[in-house]
Amino acid sequence: MAAGTLETQRRDGPRALRPDEWEQLDHVVGTVFRPSMFQDYPQLFNEVNRENLRVVAEGDAVVCHVGFIQRPASLQGCRIDVCAIGAVATLDEHRGKGYASLAFQDACDTAAAAGVDVMLISGGRGLYTRVGCRQVGDDLDFSFSREELARLASVRPPGGGDFTVAQVGAERIPELAALYATEPVRFLRRREDWEMALACGVVMNTPSHFWGVSVGETLVAYLIVHDPSKVRRRSADEPASVRVVEFGGVRASVIAALPRLIAHYDVERLAIHTQGSDPVLGRVLRAATGAAGTPSGASGTVRIINFVQLMERCRPLLAERMGHAATAGLTFHADAEPGSQEGSFSIRRGDAKVRIEDLASLAVFLFGSHRAIEAPDSEPSGDTVLLEDLRRALPLPSLWYGLSYV
Repeated sequence: MAAGTLETQRRDGPRALRPDEWEQLDHVVGTVFRPSMFQDYPQLFNEVNRENLRVVAEGDAVVCHVGFIQRPASLQGCRIDVCAIGAVATLDEHRGKGYASLAFQDACDTAAAAGVDVMLISGGRGLYTRVGCRQVGDDLDFSFSREELARLASVRPPGGGDFTVAQVGAERIPELAALYATEPVRFLRRREDWEMALACGVVMNTPSHFWGVSVGETLVAYLIVHDPSKVRRRSADEPASVRVVEFGGVRASVIAALPRLIAHYDVERLAIHTQGSDPVLGRVLRAATGAAGTPSGASGTVRIINFVQLMERCRPLLAERMGHAATAGLTFHADAEPGSQEGSFSIRRGDAKVRIEDLASLAVFLFGSHRAIEAPDSEPSGDTVLLEDLRRALPLPSLWYGLSYV
């Protein structure tokens, strides 16, 4: 009997983790990544989310895992459903058997059955790019020196006074959540997401601190930053820096906090990511500091799970950008079932039609790309008038993980 046939016979899954397999899963992700994975990612590794922890077992042992959390999100008022993939791991001795690919597609199918529109993946390796995942978004990364941030030191609240910048804890969750709720492009987070992030202190894979900015007793903004002493450096000579990985609230307050944070941590540089859906902040930072900013995508990669449902849910945003008359007649079509890695896609208006060849091209067409040299894998084709209308309405805004990273 061929080895491949024997392995297939012994393989169990992909399937959901069973209640008695937590210890085995802890061994897999702890071996591939680090022993603290269960503690660092409580949003992912919990009983409520167990059905979304997709595993492959050989014999009686779990050997591969692809997990995800599912959350609603808002794209400038349009509610969609998103899943975020994380902790993709296969034990070394079981690699090369295709288990991760099987489990990843199983996760896509499971997400599709649950009504997910878009999948976010916190990685960009071949496992994902081979099956239609692409980095998307037209954002900016800023890296400031102390001297550049000193130009922001004079920012004050309207009417005078000053901002107070101090670390905050779980007692401020209602205020933090309320500030995040004002963001136009965001996850619709559960209170538990805030509680777990503050309790474990790990955000976007690194120990982090939560800072609040107040005017008097009122919290007007917050910033989550990586602890510079815990950030892995490429070399011993690389200067320490502080990275802002999420912020929310009044932008003048966020800006005012930056020179205070670099002084508090006594580091040489501070980095912050601004989303394409917030172009004013990028322009203000450029003008105030002289720093240009580097074009960047949203973190990780994206795969479209349910094209038709996504576009119907975003129809109000399309109408806002291209007009009601141009939007009302649009219909959306997919050649394959939601979650599939196969098939092409089309958008029609009367007899006019635009065709998108595959998932990879679709992701870039819908959400854009910061890489001017990286065109879609294949350009959309079809009616030029309809295509021009669609280009006026796209790209859709891209999500940024922040504390929703897994």
